[in-house]
Amino acid sequence: MKINKLAIENYKYFCSLEGSDYIASEFALETILKLIKKFKLSSVLEVGLGIGSVSDTVLKFSKLNGLNIKYVGTEKNEFCLEVLPENVKKYNEIQVFSELNAVSNNKFDLIIIDGLDSSLIELKKFCAPNAILFIEGGRENQTKSMLDIFSKCLFVNVITLKKNPSYAHEDRSVKSYIGGGQLIFINPTLKMKLFWIRQKALTFIKRKIRKIIKK
Repeated sequence: MKINKLAIENYKYFCSLEGSDYIASEFALETILKLIKKFKLSSVLEVGLGIGSVSDTVLKFSKLNGLNIKYVGTEKNEFCLEVLPENVKKYNEIQVFSELNAVSNNKFDLIIIDGLDSSLIELKKFCAPNAILFIEGGRENQTKSMLDIFSKCLFVNVITLKKNPSYAHEDRSVKSYIGGGQLIFINPTLKMKLFWIRQKALTFIKRKIRKIIKK
């Protein structure tokens, strides 16, 4: 199954579930899967599992492609903790902790920030040498915190020209663009630098197109 098809199908499914108000967009899901494939990432830490849209998508992708991805996530919302085992088909493959402070001392290739956590400042100790951070949506405060911590990183806001589909949560207008994300390479390899340059160019072009369309 192609990455974009899996992202769309899973997003559509999770939109139908209770608690889907703030789930990651299908573009965010697609971006995460592309990162895993391109950079052969094998360990993921998700800050804020929510109702499981990201973790379920990643673990399905892992199974479909014969990968062995270690998945760790944090969540303390009672409703989310109750529905996660039902929503995530491979829930037994996730190590779930209440907050970052409770996570054992591990290093992760990809860290996804999809929620709030007062201990984000300690995130640095969980990063593998060339870790990638993906902050879903806008989340300006979390982005600023990460840029302050990783002052020598490469950063780009990734966006899309697609608009919210009809099956998106009712709070997401079909006239609005699908939410993007903040991509941070804390210590980029040459391959990551080239990828970052391409994303910077694409974001620049897409913003120009958005302005033209808006006129």
